[in-house]
Amino acid sequence: MSELTYRDVVRLLELIDISDSVALELTMGDLRLSVEREGGRSTQARPGIGAKPVSVSAVARETGPAAPVARSDAASEHPDAIPVSAPMGGMFYAAPAPGQPPFVTEGQEVKEGDQVGIVEVMKLFTAVTAPCDGKVVAIAVANQDTVAKDDILMLIEARP
Repeated sequence: MSELTYRDVVRLLELIDISDSVALELTMGDLRLSVEREGGRSTQARPGIGAKPVSVSAVARETGPAAPVARSDAASEHPDAIPVSAPMGGMFYAAPAPGQPPFVTEGQEVKEGDQVGIVEVMKLFTAVTAPCDGKVVAIAVANQDTVAKDDILMLIEARP
């Protein structure tokens, strides 16, 4: 089993921050991590057996803060288009696997139910599908962008 890195912890905390969940319990070997958001029973993370303390501020100084994700205002450019929204918070994938072509590109025709992307959180992959027949007129997020629940991923101009 691989070691849990600082970047892994930051990614977990980002996913917790954008998710609707109020609690997370993670067990990896001897490490047990329990985190609860305000409104839950507790807001403390307790190290498990064999856990080693890490100075988050020291690592943050070395790596710097995470860059904010820029969002396109594609909805205002296509007011009649139907949005395709993220079903949950997580990482958006535009293609089925690295190195493969994306599910859809701008200008491509899609049918209702066609897969247009994937949202992944904690190794749970959820298919994102087209809500209607139409043409993809805008893709608002890039491959591997972190998205929140209900973020607009792309817009589809509906076809009758």
